[in-house]
Amino acid sequence: MNLDSDIDFLAQRMIAQRQESGWRRAVVDSWLITGRNLIRLKRNPIVIVAIAIFPTVFLAGFWIIGQKLMARQGIDYIQYLVPIINIQVLFFAGLGSSIMLAKDIETGMMNRCRVMPISRVAVVAGLVMAYMVRALIATVILFCVAYGFGFRFYGGLFAWIGYFTLIITFTATCITGYTILALKLRDPTLVDAVSIIPYTPLLLLSNGFSPTENFPSWLQPFVRYQPVSITSDALRSLLNGDASLALFIASMAWLLGLLIVLGAWSVRLYKRLS
Repeated sequence: MNLDSDIDFLAQRMIAQRQESGWRRAVVDSWLITGRNLIRLKRNPIVIVAIAIFPTVFLAGFWIIGQKLMARQGIDYIQYLVPIINIQVLFFAGLGSSIMLAKDIETGMMNRCRVMPISRVAVVAGLVMAYMVRALIATVILFCVAYGFGFRFYGGLFAWIGYFTLIITFTATCITGYTILALKLRDPTLVDAVSIIPYTPLLLLSNGFSPTENFPSWLQPFVRYQPVSITSDALRSLLNGDASLALFIASMAWLLGLLIVLGAWSVRLYKRLS
C-alpha cells in the first residue's frame, strides 16, 4: 500500500515537472547556459582580440584609406564608417558562436544537453545571449576608439535606444543564422572555414563602406535593399541625429523576419541532432 502511494506521489511530481517545462523552464535554462558560455568566453584570450583589436584595426584601416576619397563626395567618413564596423563586430560574434557550438557538438556536450531535462530552446538562446554580451561590450569599445577619430553620436536618448535595439536584434539574428551552420557541419575546422562565405558578400556588397551610387548600376538594387545596407542606413540616421522611422521599421522587419525563420530552423536541427 505504501509502495503504491509512493509511486503515485512520484508520478504526480513528474507530471508537475513536465508542466513546468514551458516558458519559465526555458528562461531559467537559457540563463544557466548563458552563464556557462560567458565563463568559456572569459577564459579564451582570443576574445580580447576579437572585441578590442579587430574593430580598431578595421576602423583605422578603412578610415585612413577612404577619408579623402569620401570627403570629395561630401561625406564625413568616420560618421559613415562606424555603423558598418559595428555590424562587422556583430558578424564576428556570430562566427565565434558557431565555432563554440561546433566544439560542443564535437566533444559530446550537445548530446548531454539533449538527454538532460532542459528546454530545447535553452541551448540556442543561451548561446545567443552570451555572445550578445560580447557584442555589446565590443560596441562600447568601438565607440570609445571612434571618438578619438572624431566620431560623435548626435542623436538623443531615443536615438540611443533605437541604435542599441537594432544592434541587439542584428546580433541575435546573426548568431542564430550561424548556429544553423554549426548544427549542419558540426566540425569546428570546417565551420571556421565556411563561416566567411555569408559574411563577405553581405558586408562588401553593401553600402556600409561606400555609397550605393559607387557600385555598378546592375548591382545597385541588391546593394540598396539587402538587410546589411538597410540596417547600416538606419544606424547611420540614428547616430547622425536625423533618425528615419521608415528605415528603422524596414531594418527591424528584415531582422525579425530572419530571426523567426532562422530560430525555428535552428531549434529543429538541434532536436534532430544525433
